[in-house]
Amino acid sequence: LAAAHHASIVHRDLKPDNIFLVSHGAEHDFVKILDFGIAKVSSAEGRITRAGTIFGTPHYMAPEQAAGNPVDHRGDIYSFGVILYEMISGRRPFDADTFMAILSQHMYKAPTPFGMLTPPLAEPVAAALEAVILKCLSKRPENRYQSIDELGEELDRFCNGEVPNAVS
Repeated sequence: LAAAHHASIVHRDLKPDNIFLVSHGAEHDFVKILDFGIAKVSSAEGRITRAGTIFGTPHYMAPEQAAGNPVDHRGDIYSFGVILYEMISGRRPFDADTFMAILSQHMYKAPTPFGMLTPPLAEPVAAALEAVILKCLSKRPENRYQSIDELGEELDRFCNGEVPNAVS
């Protein structure tokens, strides 16, 4: 994802189905992101989609994408936050019976904190990790991590036993 963002490419449909672990040289768990079919090159002169057009998978859409507004790399960070939430809890932060109800939740509903999920999770989630994930899931792009590199640094802090900056 960092390589795509550094090349000014926004995926716009990041979801578990598009993430594979493959062997790449000596690395056996190399992460490969697939299906850039609705990706946007931010430096392109022409528009790929019209304003107000919604493309993507509703469960993983950033609020601005759900509203049909322009999406930048921070939309992918939101989608990555949805994936992290799902990896930790076994469920997506937002679910409903209809496409529009899911999009509405992305735009207006706060994700349920891990400690308030029912049924409860088998193991408690570290507050520091939850803070990182919830920052990814901020409704406003300016409140999320501003780059995938910044998010990576936060995850490294957490993995190294340090306190991520997302923890206030």
